[in-house]
Amino acid sequence: MWRLLYNLFFPPRCAGCDRPLGKHERVLCHSCIDQLPFTEQGFKPDNQAAHLLTSKVTVYRATALMFYHKKHLSGELIHRLKYRGYRQISERLGELLAPEIQSDPPDIVIPVPLHPKKFKIRGYNQVEGFARIIARETRADYRSDILFKTVHTASQTRMTPLERWHNVLKTFSVRYDPELNGKHLLVTDDVLTTGATLSAAIKALQDAFPEARISVAVMALNDEYL
Repeated sequence: MWRLLYNLFFPPRCAGCDRPLGKHERVLCHSCIDQLPFTEQGFKPDNQAAHLLTSKVTVYRATALMFYHKKHLSGELIHRLKYRGYRQISERLGELLAPEIQSDPPDIVIPVPLHPKKFKIRGYNQVEGFARIIARETRADYRSDILFKTVHTASQTRMTPLERWHNVLKTFSVRYDPELNGKHLLVTDDVLTTGATLSAAIKALQDAFPEARISVAVMALNDEYL
């Protein structure tokens, strides 16, 4: 009852435009969702996300929900999620992506982890909500206890693709679980730019689980390097 009264006087606001949300809107209003540059690629073979990753590692499937543009709403949402505490954006983007991968659902969903130092600074992993919702909607298991970032790397924002790759080499470790071998593992992250971070994570998982099929799902694809 108190929640209903609170929402009556202080209605939830859109994480994109800050307008009050309507009755059937959650986190993002319909207008903001309509503005998002969706890739609409799903798990189609050889899509842009897959093409970017397969130049570095072997992946079974790959997809991105939307294109990332720094000065567009898509870029603003990622910025608010990562640096301004709008954690609910992560879950909402997961809800929007999940239907696109139902054709070949994963067995296990794994979020790309933060190094403990970065986690302590931010207070949360911006990918976890995204991964949890995808796991729920595809009836997969959510596992955040498999992949770990053991080396604290420098910010990659202004690095070249080659510098990014050297920055993340051998930064991930894996806790071995024999039940994952032969499974379809879905690795999730926020933005796919050069693919350096995801490739390093995938390589660590492939070394540990050589018989697993490893797919990737990200919130946004930065097509600057395509």
